[in-house]
Amino acid sequence: MQNNQHTKFILSPILNTLEETVIACIGIGEGIETQSLSEYVLQTTFLKMTGALEQKLKCICWEMATNDYEYRYRYLKKNYGECSRYEDKNSIFTDLVTAITKSDDSFTIPMIFSDINIAEKKQEYIDKIIKKAIKNQEKKRKKKLLDTDKTKMIKGMREYYNRKGLCVEEMVLLKKEELLQMVNGWIITIIDNTILSIWQQHEYQFYKNNWVKYFSPNFATHELFDMNLQSCYKTIVYNHRNKCAHNLSSYQSNLPTLKTLVRNEFDTENYFFRFSLLVLMDEIFIRLYKMYIESLHNI
Repeated sequence: MQNNQHTKFILSPILNTLEETVIACIGIGEGIETQSLSEYVLQTTFLKMTGALEQKLKCICWEMATNDYEYRYRYLKKNYGECSRYEDKNSIFTDLVTAITKSDDSFTIPMIFSDINIAEKKQEYIDKIIKKAIKNQEKKRKKKLLDTDKTKMIKGMREYYNRKGLCVEEMVLLKKEELLQMVNGWIITIIDNTILSIWQQHEYQFYKNNWVKYFSPNFATHELFDMNLQSCYKTIVYNHRNKCAHNLSSYQSNLPTLKTLVRNEFDTENYFFRFSLLVLMDEIFIRLYKMYIESLHNI
C-alpha cells in the first residue's frame, strides 16, 4: 500500500511553526515600540498553525482514500469543507480509527499513548487515593486516626497497589494527563523569555499556571474531544480563526462587553491557550496516523 505521499508533512508537528516565529522575532527589540507588532505576529502564527492542521487532515483523508477504495467512495460523497470545524476534525478522527481497526482488530485508541511514561504520576495518584481513604476513615469514625493506624493503613494500601497495580482506565487517564503536561511544557520551552511572552505577560503567566487546570484529560475516547474541550475549541479557536481568516474585525463592531470580559470562560481567550489546543489536536492525529501506517503492513 502507498503511504508516503504526505507522510512527512503529516508527521511534522505544527509546533515547529511556533519555533519559527520565535526565531524570526529574535532581531526585534523588547521596547514598548514593538508592541504594535504583537497582534500581527501572534495572529499570523495562529493562522499558520490552524491552516497547517487543516491541510494535514485533508492529506490524511487522501492517504486513506488512496489505500481504501471503499473509503474513497464514501469520502468523495462527504463534505469536510476546510476541515476547520470541530465536527469535521472529529469525523476524520473517527474515520482514521475505523481504518486502523479494519486492518488490525486488536487496536484500541488508548494504544496511541502507550509510549508515555507515567511512573512518577502513578505514585502521585496512589498517594492521593491513600490520603482520600484516610480522610474517609476519619470521617466515618468521627475522629483522627492514630499515627500507628495511619502507618498500617498506608503500608497495606501500598502493598495492595504494588501487587495489583492500577486498572486500565486509570492508567489511560494518567497518560492523558501527562500528555497535557507535555503540551504545556513544549509551549513554555519555546515561548519562555522571548518577545512573545513579553508582549502578553499577563496572558502568558495565566496560561502557564492554569492550562492543565482548565482542561480535563477527556479526549481521544470514542470521539476526539469531550463536551468541555469541544466548547473551548469552538469558542477560542474556531471563532477566532474565522475572525482572523475573514478579517471580520475590520467591519464588525461587536466587541465583548465588560460583563463578558469578567466571565471565567473569557480567561482562556488568549493565543497561548489557542496554540496549546491546536498542538494537542495535532499530537493526537500524529500518534493516530503512525498507528495507521503500522496497520497497513497487516493488509
